[in-house]
Amino acid sequence: MSQNAVTPPPAPSYRRQGDLLLLSGQVGVDESWRPITETFHDEAGAAFRTVRRVLTEAGAEPRHILKVTAYLADLADFSAYNEVWTEQFPELRPARTTIGAQLFPPFRIELDVVAWLDAPASGQA
Repeated sequence: MSQNAVTPPPAPSYRRQGDLLLLSGQVGVDESWRPITETFHDEAGAAFRTVRRVLTEAGAEPRHILKVTAYLADLADFSAYNEVWTEQFPELRPARTTIGAQLFPPFRIELDVVAWLDAPASGQA
């Protein structure tokens, strides 16, 4: 169930240095920063949608992702995370690390993403 909106952290959504793009930790919220907490699967999917929104804002796409670090509040959700992971990356998958961590409630997952903007824009050689 979506809850009241939370306050975004006092940090940028991403930082770009040359072709390297570093996303701040992203959680499962909708566009109004209301947590998505129905199930872990829903929340993790929402966290990846948040990542996609930030990538788009930065001029990137999911194919630019090099590495994802996932912080799970409960490592019992690891299997469900794997299901969401394969949905998000059906073919070419980035490197990843999964860490058990105490997260700010109500969040059960936070994603830390590194992307590289090495690919030319569509239609360019």
